[in-house]
Amino acid sequence: MRTASESVTVRGGGSPAALARAVLDTASIIRAVPERMRVAPVAPLDAGQLPYVQELLDRVTVALGLPGVTVVGDPDLLTAVELAVSRRLALDVPGAVADEELKRAAESALAAFPGRAVVVPARDGTPLRCWAAGPEGAPAVAVVSACGMPVGLAVKWLAALSSEYRVVTWESRGLFASDDGTGLGEPGGHTLGAQSEDVPAVLDGFGIPHAHALGLCGGAVIALAAAAGSDRITSLSLWHGDFELGGEAPKTAHQRDVESLLAMVARGRPQAAAMHRLLSRPGTLEGLRPDIAHYLVHPYATPELLHRYGLLNGAIMSADCRRLLDAPQPALVVTSDRDTTAHPAGSAYVARHLPRADLRTLPDGDHLTAFDAGSELVSLARDFLRTATVSHGKGT
Repeated sequence: MRTASESVTVRGGGSPAALARAVLDTASIIRAVPERMRVAPVAPLDAGQLPYVQELLDRVTVALGLPGVTVVGDPDLLTAVELAVSRRLALDVPGAVADEELKRAAESALAAFPGRAVVVPARDGTPLRCWAAGPEGAPAVAVVSACGMPVGLAVKWLAALSSEYRVVTWESRGLFASDDGTGLGEPGGHTLGAQSEDVPAVLDGFGIPHAHALGLCGGAVIALAAAAGSDRITSLSLWHGDFELGGEAPKTAHQRDVESLLAMVARGRPQAAAMHRLLSRPGTLEGLRPDIAHYLVHPYATPELLHRYGLLNGAIMSADCRRLLDAPQPALVVTSDRDTTAHPAGSAYVARHLPRADLRTLPDGDHLTAFDAGSELVSLARDFLRTATVSHGKGT
């Protein structure tokens, strides 16, 4: 009798290495959900084929030190989050995979850029999952990503800048489970002040005295607050920022809708649970880019995550940024006329009122392409960094 690890015809050109990378890329959700996550193969399989897929997936998750995942044959049974993960995994019938090959695949995935997280304590003791790349003695860039997004969404910026700069980033406080299986931990403070203090805490964790702060979406608000409160931020760039400016600038329908949702789920866990049931419908994935949907749905994966996200991102989206516009550092503000997520008028207002800001309104690119770190955006960032960065010794 053939065992599940013996030869089966491979469909779809997958490999153990690709599967290990994909599983690790979805690890934030796999760790966060309280029950075993369900996933489905890319195409319908005979019932007799499912055990072979399950057996390989079990071996991969064990090798990566992750909770187990359950393979089901019918994708119609899955929630939006489970579908997003399934699409990233692209499961198919495996061929024979020797233990040594699987071990190498897991080790390669774990060692791949940007590597394992380093846990750094925030000022209030909340553990922050952090990453650093690039030469330790180089000028430093702190990439402040959008609230609730896994590191994978910002990793292209780390890769693009780390040849020339010491680049650090971290995941939002209280929204990511630790690697040791202890869960999310205590939520910690959720105010904008608490989140902006995570910037110098991360710098401290890597021995960096000063840095440029590169903020994306809601991360632009955190970067702006950090710059307004500390001269350790020597310059900043704000990319497609989601700014609250009172009546000074219009907001998109998306901004208004998300603000309402966050206010509702922040009120309490019962409200978050009710909204989570609605957001779990597969239709939630409509309009989300399939290559990054598994990142975008992370803060909606469980009722508890959704409640915490409402508190954290709600504090960001409701903070009046006009009081922060006295930050004296050189600043680059970038937006696009095609951004229908965060209104470009908000970025224009911020650029007009910051003492030393330069506004670039690009003709192409929507909100999410800011995370793609395309060549034009990276060149723009590098040009600004070279003119704005002043040497302060190690970790400038």
